Amino acid sequence: MKLSDLNNEQLKAVKATKGPVLVFAGAGSGKTRVLTYKVWYLIKNKIYLPKEILALTFTNKAASEMRERINKSIKCDGVTVGTFHSIGARILRKYIKNLDKRYSSGFTIYDGSDQKLILKEIIEELDLNNYKEFNPNLLQAKIDSFKNASMSVKDVQSEANGFENKKIAKIYDLYLEKLIQNNAVDFNDLILLPIQLFKKNKSSLKAYQNLWKYILVDEFQDTNSPQFKLISFLAGGHKNITVVGDDDQSIYGWRGANIDNILTNFKDTFPKAVEIKLEKNYRSTQRILDGAWSVVSNNANRAEKKLVATKGQGERISLIPTGNDKEEALAVADSIKKDIKINKSKFQDFAILYRTNAQSRIIEQIFMREGLPYSIVGGTKFYDRKEIKNVLAYLILICNLNDNVALKRIINFPVRGIGEKTIKLLNDLANKKKISLFESLQFAKELKLRNKQCDSISNFYDSINKFHDLLEKLDCKELFRVILEEFNIEYYYKNNPVEQDRYNNIQELKSSIDYFAETSGGGLREFLQEIALYTDLDDWNSKQNSITLMTVHAAKGLEFPTVFITGLEQGLFPLMRVDDSSDQFEEERRLFYVALTRAMEKAYLLNAYYRRRFGSQSTSSFIQSDFLNEINKDSLKVKKYKSVYTKRIVNSANGKTVKMARTVTEFDDFAVGDMVQHNLFGVGTIIVLNGAGENQKVGIEFKDGLKKKLIVKYANLKRID
Repeated sequence: MKLSDLNNEQLKAVKATKGPVLVFAGAGSGKTRVLTYKVWYLIKNKIYLPKEILALTFTNKAASEMRERINKSIKCDGVTVGTFHSIGARILRKYIKNLDKRYSSGFTIYDGSDQKLILKEIIEELDLNNYKEFNPNLLQAKIDSFKNASMSVKDVQSEANGFENKKIAKIYDLYLEKLIQNNAVDFNDLILLPIQLFKKNKSSLKAYQNLWKYILVDEFQDTNSPQFKLISFLAGGHKNITVVGDDDQSIYGWRGANIDNILTNFKDTFPKAVEIKLEKNYRSTQRILDGAWSVVSNNANRAEKKLVATKGQGERISLIPTGNDKEEALAVADSIKKDIKINKSKFQDFAILYRTNAQSRIIEQIFMREGLPYSIVGGTKFYDRKEIKNVLAYLILICNLNDNVALKRIINFPVRGIGEKTIKLLNDLANKKKISLFESLQFAKELKLRNKQCDSISNFYDSINKFHDLLEKLDCKELFRVILEEFNIEYYYKNNPVEQDRYNNIQELKSSIDYFAETSGGGLREFLQEIALYTDLDDWNSKQNSITLMTVHAAKGLEFPTVFITGLEQGLFPLMRVDDSSDQFEEERRLFYVALTRAMEKAYLLNAYYRRRFGSQSTSSFIQSDFLNEINKDSLKVKKYKSVYTKRIVNSANGKTVKMARTVTEFDDFAVGDMVQHNLFGVGTIIVLNGAGENQKVGIEFKDGLKKKLIVKYANLKRID
C-alpha cells in the first residue's frame, strides 16, 4: 500500500485520524479502499495498536475481504473486523450474565424460522389459532419492527388499544420470556442487548471504550437506530470514529435502516465531524453514472453529489421494451449469447437483476432451454435446508441444553416413536416440575408411556448429555462424525434412494465443519455462531463461470461488466402500492440507482407489457416504470427486440382469447422440442436441428407423421407457446 495510490479526497479521509469523520462515498468511489488504507495507516504510523481498532461491516464476506486486504501490506493480527451482529455476539458471550443471570454464554442465536416456531407455540398457548391476524409471519415482522424501533414491552403495551394490539403486546412479552427460557437471542437482540448492557453496566461499556480506541464503520447508510446507538456508545468517550457510506444507496428502510443517520444524526451526535465527499468513480462509464444520477437526483432527501467517471463516456444504456415476461427473458438470453459470440465475454461477466425473487422463474426456464449456465443468489440457503437444520439442531442442543426449539426439531428425528402427544406430556411435566423440557426427559417413566417409548427417550437423553460433556474434549470435526454415527443420521439418508441429495448435503456440511476447524481452530460453538450470522452473499462465488441472477438488494456492493435490470414497470419496479409514502418511493429510486451502478461497461433496462405476477396463471398489463421516464435520454438508446413473441392473452375488455405466436429473429434460435407453425404444413415439433440463427436447419415432424427438413431463413416458421 502507498498513499500515492489515493486521490486527494481519499487521502484526506485516510489522514483524518483524530475525532469524528463522515465520508460520503458515491458508488464505485473506493470506499473499501479508504477503510483498508486507513487501518493500514493507523497501524503503520503507530497511531493505534491493531487491538485498539474496530472495523464494522454488514456482511461476513466484506469483513473477511477487508481483513485480507490489510494483511497483504501489514501485520494486522488483533484488529477486530466484523459485522454488527458478530461484535454484538462477542460482547454478549462475555457479559450477558451481567444483564440477566438466567442467560449463559452458550446461548443460541435464533434465525427467522426459529422465531416463527416460538411464535407458533405462543399462538397455541393463547388459543389464537383461529385468528388470521395472529400468524407467525406477521407476528415476526411486528416484533422485528418493535425491536428495530427500540420499543420495550412497556412501550408496546402503552400504545396498545383494541383486542388485536393488546394480544400482540402479550405475545411480545411471552416471546421475550421464551427466548430467555431457551437461553436464546434473535438477531435484533445481538444489537439491543449490548445497548441494554451498556446502560445498566457502565464498567462493561468503559472496558470496550478503552479496548477499541478507533472505530470505522462501512455502509453507514444501512444502519438502523439501535446500530447507531451502539456505535454512539462505543465511540462516545474518545469520539475517534470514521463512518463511510452513501445516502443514495440506502435501500433497507423496510428492515429499519434510517437514512437520517448519515444525513443528520451523525453530525448531531458528533458536531465536530469532518465531512468528506468521494465523487470520482472507478467502476462505471459516465453514461451509466449520468443515467443513474438523473433518476436518484429527483429525491428530496439526499446529500448532493455527482460522480465523475475515470473510464470515459462509454456506450449508451440499452432500453429493450418487450411484449411479455417470457420475451423479456429471451431478449436477455439472446443479448448474452450475442455478446459472448462477438466480444468473447465470459458467463460470469453478466448479472441479471430483478426486484422480486418470483421474477427469476421465467429467466431460469429460458436459460435452461438455451443452455446458459447460471447461479442464483438468494434462493434457499444451504443452512436453511430441512436436513441441514435437523443436523444442526443436534449440535445446537448439545451446546445449549435449554434450547426447546432444537429439541423439538430432533426428538423424533430419525423416527423414535415420540409424537406430538408425548411431547405435550413432557412439556406439561416440565412446567409442573419447573425444569427445562430437556430435563423432563429423565422423568419420562412418570408419564406411564409404553416401555419402548420410555427407552427411546432415555437413550436420547443419555446420548445428548454424553456429547454435551464431550464438548470441550473433542474437536468439532471428530465430535460431528461421532454424532452422525450415534444417531444413525447418515445411515437414515444413505440407505434411502430418494434422499440422496439430502445425504450429499450432509457430506457438504461435514466438509464445511472440517474447513472451519482447519482454518479457524474454533470449536462447535464458534462454528454455530458463524453459520447463524451467515448471509446469501457469503455463499456467492465470483470466480464461478456462470451468469448471476439476484435481486437488486442482494447485488449491493457487487459489480459486473454487464448488468440487465428487468421488470421496469409501474407496480413492480418501483414496487409500490397506492398507500405507500413518498419516502418509500424515494427508496425505490435509490434501489434503481444501486442496480444501475453495479454495471461497469454495459447496462440493459427491460420492461414487459404483459407479465404473470406472483405465480398467477393469468397475466396483467403494465405501463413502463417512472424511472424510464426520469432517466436522462442522452444516456439511453432504445433497442427493439424484433420478435412478436406471444401467448394466449385474455382481453379484459371483451373476454376473448387471442392465439399468437413468435417469429424467429436475429436474436433467437430454435431448440429441439419447440412447437412451430408453417404456412403450408401446419403445426409440428422440432425433432433435430443444426446450426444457429437464420441459417439454422431444422427437422420437423408435422401431424400424421409428415417429416420435413427446412432452412429457417426461408421457412418463415413461428414458435407456438
